[in-house]
Amino acid sequence: MATTNNTKTIDDLKGTINKQNNQIADLLTNMSNLRDEVFLLKKELGRFKNDVANDVKYLTNRVDS
Repeated sequence: MATTNNTKTIDDLKGTINKQNNQIADLLTNMSNLRDEVFLLKKELGRFKNDVANDVKYLTNRVDS
């Protein structure tokens, strides 16, 4: 009987470990995707700032002319 209980407990623990491994893999994938998105957002924000600065410079020159 004790062996049956131990086997069931071990099988339950193995199932829990497999589930957690899958969850960890999913989380790592999500983190990687988020890292990529943050990189792209930073790049787009830099481009946006540059475009706004150019627009302000253009408008300032037009007003001064």
